Parts: sequence; C-alpha cells; structure tokens
Amino acid sequence: MDKKEKYKYARAFVVLLAALITMILNIKYKRDLLQSLLILLAVIVIFYVIASSAIYLIDKIASMGAKKVIVEETEASEDEESVEDTAEDN
Repeated sequence: MDKKEKYKYARAFVVLLAALITMILNIKYKRDLLQSLLILLAVIVIFYVIASSAIYLIDKIASMGAKKVIVEETEASEDEESVEDTAEDN
C-alpha cells in the first residue's frame, strides 16, 4: 500500500474534527456568526498546517525505517557473499 494512500484521509479527519469541536464551542458560548466564522477559519488553517506537518514527519520516519531495513539486508547479503567466497577459496 502506498504511503500517500495510507494517510489519504488523515489530514481531512483532523481538520474536520477540530472544526466540529470549534463549532460546538461557538454554539455553547453563543458567539455571533461573524466571530464564529473567523474563529473557524483560523482553526481550519492552523490544524491543516499541523496535520500536514505531522503526515510529512510520519512519512519521513517511515521511509527512514524502510531505508534502514534495506541497508541491513544489503549488508547481510554482502556478508553472506564474502563468507561464500572465503569458503570457495579454501
């Protein structure tokens, strides 16, 4: 599964959840419409940036782990080849 496909809806989920909580609080505190919409806009922008950064970091960390596994497999196969070459020489 592609990493972009894996986290496809994560950003939207975080932003919509934050917007829902904001709107519920705006209704609870009986803020007027313009103030509610400005707060909602600010929350959407802030959480979009936070979610995008989090997904970017998660993707970087996951790719670092994948690179580490590939390097370890490559080193292991090189070690096996050198052992086989040494055995053939004897």
